[in-house]
Amino acid sequence: PLPYYLSINSESGTLYSQRSFDYEQLREFEVQVKAEDGGSPPLSSNATLRLFIQDQNDQNPQILYPSPGAEGSASFEMVPRSAEMGYLVTKVVAVDSDSGHNAWLSYHLLQATEPGLFTIGAHTGEIRTLRTFLERDALKQKLVVLVKDNGQPPLSATVSLNLIFAENFQEALPEINNQTMDSEQQSELQFYLVLALTLISFLFLLTVTLVIMMKLRQSGNLTFLPCFAPIPHSSNAIIFPPNYEEGTIPYSYQLCLSSESKIHEITFPAPKVQPTEYISCNQNSDVLLPTNVLNSEMEKIDLQAQPNTD
Repeated sequence: PLPYYLSINSESGTLYSQRSFDYEQLREFEVQVKAEDGGSPPLSSNATLRLFIQDQNDQNPQILYPSPGAEGSASFEMVPRSAEMGYLVTKVVAVDSDSGHNAWLSYHLLQATEPGLFTIGAHTGEIRTLRTFLERDALKQKLVVLVKDNGQPPLSATVSLNLIFAENFQEALPEINNQTMDSEQQSELQFYLVLALTLISFLFLLTVTLVIMMKLRQSGNLTFLPCFAPIPHSSNAIIFPPNYEEGTIPYSYQLCLSSESKIHEITFPAPKVQPTEYISCNQNSDVLLPTNVLNSEMEKIDLQAQPNTD
């Protein structure tokens, strides 16, 4: 319906579009406009307008021949080695869904193994030889053809061709097999390359994390990981942890002196096992006894001990 596409100002008669038009779906249509005065009786007149939709360059060229092979691989064309200059090798066929000047297509040779060996017609798409085949030329030639329309901005499409110089199919078959094997090897190489890059990235991140942890542990700034913090100690003192809780089982140590022996011995009673729920790595209650304090305590114990009369 027309109100879906157009609206008209009842006072000025200006037509407005209600939405954008698609040239591929609607190219032209007619509108009848009625003009009426305010007299009594009112008089009116009708007018018919034919609207043409202009095309917009929004469609890429579509290449019909040669059609790309499986997984986007290039097609093969056989060229006899005895081909003379101007020999028609193949023809690239393409269409454009646009119309007018937007649908005008031009063909360009974008890439070639031997740039001076082939040429392509700018408006026909015909690929021809510029000279005869020489012994120094490779048997397999690769061409990349660019098809571009005449719109603004221009849209384009590309197609790849593999041309093999051979007199018959038996001579061209080895080159075709080599091309297939090269494609498979390239796919495997890309897979292993991605895998290697992933492993290298993981090892790099792991190394950086370990280095940061070691630096923080040496600096003692592990507030978020207290279990990894170093235990402070003194070089000229003896450590007697009264309730050592850094391991899996806490121990309690006591300094004892045997009165039955002629020499002083330090004995350690059996460990007192605490429940596992009281074990924590956040308690660092080590007692540092300097050497002079320990010697004075040992002398007091010697004076209090009774001599053995036996």
